[in-house]
Amino acid sequence: MMRAAHTSIIGVALGASVMAVVLAATALSRHAQLEVTDTSTPDVSLLAFQPHLGARLPLQARLVDEGGRAVTLGKYFTKSPAILVLEYLRCTSLCGVTLHNLVADTLNRLPLVPGRDYQLVAISIDPRDKPSDAAAARAKYAALFNRPAAAAGIHFLTGSSAAVRQIADAVGFRYRYDSLLDAYIHPAGFIVASPDGRITRYIEGIGISSRDLISAFAAAEQDKSQGLFARVVLFCHVQGAPLGRFTVPVLAVFTAANLAAGLTALAVFTAIRRRRYG
Repeated sequence: MMRAAHTSIIGVALGASVMAVVLAATALSRHAQLEVTDTSTPDVSLLAFQPHLGARLPLQARLVDEGGRAVTLGKYFTKSPAILVLEYLRCTSLCGVTLHNLVADTLNRLPLVPGRDYQLVAISIDPRDKPSDAAAARAKYAALFNRPAAAAGIHFLTGSSAAVRQIADAVGFRYRYDSLLDAYIHPAGFIVASPDGRITRYIEGIGISSRDLISAFAAAEQDKSQGLFARVVLFCHVQGAPLGRFTVPVLAVFTAANLAAGLTALAVFTAIRRRRYG
């Protein structure tokens, strides 16, 4: 009888142990699922540029310049094309690289004068950035130019979350704040816009050649955006996709587009010289 009781006790203990293991495994499984959910990598494609070629920027949007003065975005869109960069000054990755490459490696090598031939407008997406931060950034990037008075064409602006979001939505620039990283997740690149604020070109990535930027300026001067077909041709050419019977005509169009870009660059230089020397 005692043996039976002992066996019963062992059975109960084993049953309790099995139940405890099951409960522990279930708890661990749920915990693991929560950890995966909390630390999951966001779908970067959802934060890529959503091009709105030909769209107009909200030039009435109210911002703050480096001196703490209230300004509208339209102040920087007058007689010359503009480069618009959405970034934030606390960024330790893409923002600084994109701006440095743009200024030091491309703009500084062009025979163009900031403020007269183009405007560089950088708008912070981080409401924590202040006019003093913007002033320091302006001085930093103006110093990268090998010409005096470059700061006249470089502008770092801050603003309310609502105003900046309005501009970002017009551009198709998606971004979000990650509290775990204390950073903004956003695409790398910038846009070029015509003097009247129409988006004419998207430059995606952290760099651009002088020739391509001149071509973008020329398109902005003429208020012409890069059409869908041109983007498809560029994509097909870059990706090297098999095009079958369309290969020859598509490559021919791409060659013609390159030639047109060169001629356009020549045209914009001619226009700039006329503007410079009257």
